[in-house]
Amino acid sequence: MAADTVAQLAVEIALEEANRGVFENANDNRGSRIDEYQRLANSTVGQKWCAKFVYWCFDQAAKRLGGPNPFPRIFGAGDLEAWASREKKSVLTSALGDVFVKEHRHVGLVAGDAVKDGTFRSVEGNTWARTTFQNRREGVYVLSNTKVARCTFVRLV
Repeated sequence: MAADTVAQLAVEIALEEANRGVFENANDNRGSRIDEYQRLANSTVGQKWCAKFVYWCFDQAAKRLGGPNPFPRIFGAGDLEAWASREKKSVLTSALGDVFVKEHRHVGLVAGDAVKDGTFRSVEGNTWARTTFQNRREGVYVLSNTKVARCTFVRLV
């Protein structure tokens, strides 16, 4: 798929990162690639990094396209929701490249349309998939079970 917008290219980049196999060292919010996401965002490593990952993806996309990064330097999920509401960036239905905030505490990218069961495909950092919490391996994953009803959506472009 050829990306037409910075948001679509951000999704392509996020999918590349998932395919690359980016994982935390020891479920500690650290790893060489994860530290890169965090340093670009706000120069601080070892923090929750889901929004920092999305920021990094948008930044890489913007650089490739020669434009500005539309993702604000806001890395708290609730703060991002408040900003989106103030700036009229909140939308009711999701589209490819939208940012989502799940349950006011986790940020990711919409990577596909919602399906009949009320879920959508996403790509997310600082999460895990298909395991119990005790056996998790935090990293970048493509998921297909994110529930629309638990999310707010932010359209940056």
